[in-house]
Amino acid sequence: MDLISELPDPILQHILSFLSIKQIIQTTILSKRWIHLWLTFPSFEFDKNFFHIESKLQNKRFHLINFVEQTLKQLKCLRKFKLHTDFPEPNSMVVVDRWIDYVLESGVQELEIVVTVENGKRYNLPQRVFANQSLTVLTVGDCKLCPSLDGYKLLSMKSVSLLGVFAEDETVKRLVSNCPFIQHIKLDSCLGLRSLWLCETNELITMEVQNNSGLYEFGTKAMNLQAFEFRGQFQPCCINISSCKNLKTLKLSMVAITDDWFNRCFSEFPLLEILALSYCHMLESLRISSSHLKKFILCGCESVTRVDIDAPCLSGLEFSGDVISFSLNAPALSQADIELSPRIFDNPWVVKQIEFLAHFNHLKSLTLQSQTGKSVVIPQELRETFGSPLYGVKHLKLRIIKPLFSPSLKDLVKALLWIAPQPQTIAVESGFGKKILKFVYEKARDDGGAVDEYHCSCNSLPITCWKHCLKELKFENIREDDEINNLMNFFHEINADIMLHNFKMEYA
Repeated sequence: MDLISELPDPILQHILSFLSIKQIIQTTILSKRWIHLWLTFPSFEFDKNFFHIESKLQNKRFHLINFVEQTLKQLKCLRKFKLHTDFPEPNSMVVVDRWIDYVLESGVQELEIVVTVENGKRYNLPQRVFANQSLTVLTVGDCKLCPSLDGYKLLSMKSVSLLGVFAEDETVKRLVSNCPFIQHIKLDSCLGLRSLWLCETNELITMEVQNNSGLYEFGTKAMNLQAFEFRGQFQPCCINISSCKNLKTLKLSMVAITDDWFNRCFSEFPLLEILALSYCHMLESLRISSSHLKKFILCGCESVTRVDIDAPCLSGLEFSGDVISFSLNAPALSQADIELSPRIFDNPWVVKQIEFLAHFNHLKSLTLQSQTGKSVVIPQELRETFGSPLYGVKHLKLRIIKPLFSPSLKDLVKALLWIAPQPQTIAVESGFGKKILKFVYEKARDDGGAVDEYHCSCNSLPITCWKHCLKELKFENIREDDEINNLMNFFHEINADIMLHNFKMEYA
């Protein structure tokens, strides 16, 4: 007996949701019950892989297209329809027109249409899509939006995404104004936009505007907007979002904004919690003062030379760039991700790096990112001159981008133990995995032990370093014998007495 076929329709449809469209089609040969399930399945997704056929088998492609059409004709109730395809000839677009008619008639709620036509042509999305009252989510890619969008109010529409479409300013403005309850808008890689102002968007919550070539002016009046992301193309663009007083997330990337614009704009958002600035090359000096800001990201802004942060609720920070002048008042900051990229790697730069890292000494966790890891290896003469900058950090991680060019694991651990001399964990992460050392300490010995014979760098610190009080060490994911032996020799050479009697070595 076929016990699976006896299950209720909702359970069987849930099982089918984990299969690809081709696998779902194959189930229709099992029994009439499965054919029924196929025609009542609430979601259909046809991507380019479904239609991909070698040129010598174009007859099979024709049969696939015919199969899709016959299926869509018989649909009873459809919630989601997704079509990603390319057709060699513009004349094939009548097929897509019919498919869209079928799914609209079935009451589709989520519609995603991405159609690519060869020879530089674009598929004109039918006007009837913008008159359908059942749609809640609309995603359109690589198509052309026709300008006549008057007279239709899409009261159910919650989300509109335009990806690589050709649409003029007025067309997009009309579309948005016809969706009074829209909550999400995404404009990505669109052509034809120049000066776009979106009004009547009081229900809008999130907006993404990315990579729209030719867009030189953008503005919106969305009083309830909570998240705004703008990604430009390093070209000047006037952005006006000052009316969005309830904004909580602001992300700007590759935008030609100035210090004056940023300071004026930032002051308009008293509730801002997340701020991300990436590759904004006209910025030079930032002053960030906020009582609500929780996360700040500054990445690749090469001209920035100074940042002043006064944010008592800031808990996470990410920075990528060269060493800059930096002041930080963020008592709640607990985790940071820092990537320092020197233009010239020499001792003066290393000194600046030590001073920069000292700003994060009160953190519990810190991640350092480096191309090869060499930048964290502080020269011996500087170790003897300066104190460890991160003596308060308990969890230190080094992320290496190019591990083939990095120093040995022993040298990296040795370098990190100078930077953070009493950690609970040290992790070295790369494409080869994540290698972890876990430290357990006991109260420092009053006599200092055998390490007194060394000139210990912790003499100038308010803590004793790991050499004086390490009790137990655990390795995780360190499987190479050479790496294990080198690490054991390193710790043994520092203090053989403590190693022999108080160390417990474990391998996970």
